[in-house]
Amino acid sequence: MLLDLRDGIRNSKWLKYLLVTVICIPFALFGVNSYFNGGGPDYAAKVNGEKVSLNAFNNAYQNQRAQLAQAFGGRIPEGFNAVSIVGNQAMDSVVTREVLRQAVIDNGLAVGDEDLAQRLFEIDAFNVDGRFDSDRYQMQLQSMGISAAEFEAQFRDDLLAQQLRESVVGTGFMLPDENKAVNRLQNQKRNLASITLNVQEKADAIEISDEDVTAYYEDNKASYNNPEKVKIEYIELKIDDLKDGVDPSESDLQAYYDQNKARWVAPEKRDASHILLSMDSDASDSTKEDKLAVAQGLIDRINAGEAFEDIAKEMSDDTGSAENGGSLGEFATGVMVPPFEEAVFAMQVGDLSEPVLSDFGYHIIKLNNIIPERGQTFEEVKAELDDEYRIEKAETSFFEVSELLSNASYENDDSLLPASDETGLAIQTTDWIDRNTFDGVGQYPQVVAAALTDDVLNNGINSEVLEVADNHVIVLRTLEHEVAKPKPLDEVRDTVVATLQRERAVDELNTLAAELTKSLEAAADPAELAAANGAEHNETVAVGRSDPAADSELVRAIFAMPKPAAGQNAYQTLNTSSGDVAILIFGGVAEDDAAAEGDEVIAATTAPATSDFENLVVTIEASADIEKNDALLTEQSPMGYGGGY
Repeated sequence: MLLDLRDGIRNSKWLKYLLVTVICIPFALFGVNSYFNGGGPDYAAKVNGEKVSLNAFNNAYQNQRAQLAQAFGGRIPEGFNAVSIVGNQAMDSVVTREVLRQAVIDNGLAVGDEDLAQRLFEIDAFNVDGRFDSDRYQMQLQSMGISAAEFEAQFRDDLLAQQLRESVVGTGFMLPDENKAVNRLQNQKRNLASITLNVQEKADAIEISDEDVTAYYEDNKASYNNPEKVKIEYIELKIDDLKDGVDPSESDLQAYYDQNKARWVAPEKRDASHILLSMDSDASDSTKEDKLAVAQGLIDRINAGEAFEDIAKEMSDDTGSAENGGSLGEFATGVMVPPFEEAVFAMQVGDLSEPVLSDFGYHIIKLNNIIPERGQTFEEVKAELDDEYRIEKAETSFFEVSELLSNASYENDDSLLPASDETGLAIQTTDWIDRNTFDGVGQYPQVVAAALTDDVLNNGINSEVLEVADNHVIVLRTLEHEVAKPKPLDEVRDTVVATLQRERAVDELNTLAAELTKSLEAAADPAELAAANGAEHNETVAVGRSDPAADSELVRAIFAMPKPAAGQNAYQTLNTSSGDVAILIFGGVAEDDAAAEGDEVIAATTAPATSDFENLVVTIEASADIEKNDALLTEQSPMGYGGGY
């Protein structure tokens, strides 16, 4: 039915116009992003009825993926890349952020504009030569693809959340006895010795039969799948590419500088004082003559040696400046009424004007100083001008070209050629890409997800225009598709053998560890026992909870063990993250009363308060009315990719 409808639209001119009209209405009401977003809910979540934006979720999602990629050396393992993991983490983070934002408002916390500005001034990234630089600030925000208003709103929310945390943490306390007990536990040391059985050495010595390899492979084929993958052709539009194509001339940059000169140059100013003899703008000629005579008399008094400031305080009708001796401070053109401005900008420093008539009355003006134009010249900011000019032109071009791309790829949905012809953008192709691809266009989750949708994969039509990043869109077609299928046994044989070897080695070493533990409990010598079984023995050392010289995994385990009876040892087998099997020998507490006073005690008093804040967040979230857009957390998200925007 949908295919018939598409054919009907293609062959009917009046129906096309009707459809364009229908499409334009939501565009006008909701913006172009409603097209890119696929028509789903316009929020990621609601917290007590307040919407969390799709953009906030998308940013959190991309940040989570970037952190995972960095942690795993640039490529996220398949099991960690699931939307159920990354998407839920992103959703939790944006929901918690909104919960905190509402909590600080409910608690009457606030960050004033002056406080916000002061904290902004302290951010090194916005400073030049140790001082806040407005131009640097704007450029940094441009590079992040965020407006000043958006950044300052987010920064204000962060400061408010920090206020809430500090208000809880800063009021936490412990009684002296509690403090001493906590401090004693934190500084406690435990006697640790160990015997380590190396799993790899054991595994290398184990023979695995072909029959066992085949049987294990057949039982676990799903673990050795090649992921579903596609080859695509696509058109990509990036603002950076458009920017590179902008080549401004010297005159273009000079014109741009002149249009925006106030950003780089403070205009020439005047520092002046005045005495105002006010009267209505429609005053009679006789009233004007009387006021003029008074003004002339005041000028005579000033010329006779009386101080301008004293006369201004006595006679000026401008109460705002009179108390300051008539001082108006510094001002540029366009601030004062025309007759006043014309007169003052024609004067020299120290001049006293004749009476100047304006709609407010007669002014006697004294010019105190001329502040010349100052700032950065055209040549000094030319490189910055060039970059900004390119960005501005590229942004305008991006919107125009992306609109052409959207229309052409939709109206001719069986090919990318018309869109390429219309926009001048090249059609490109990829090799095989899948959900684990981390380079090229395959790095964007939306791309693979869109290529696998039913319309694109099975009906052979163009994808929607995918907004994969700020000012970066892609439209694509699927060329080839390969379903997920098990890798051949020959391809994974070595992996299967290694898996079986390690599994059996761990089983055998755990059995051996149990036997060695019985020998230790019977007073066998640990060093001799280790040597007899090809294991590594580590002598007894006193370790603290945060001892940098000790194996953190063993330390965590021994501090979780119950304290043995006096003069006794306790034993525990630990399967380490490396696969080795360790027998821990806990020889009792080495320093039970070694707690220090002073700064360490102060540190201990704040620890429970930190927990108080964490508990507060949990409590607030539990009491909030939270509605999540679960469609974002599916592998086939309506947003164009699993869990993305």
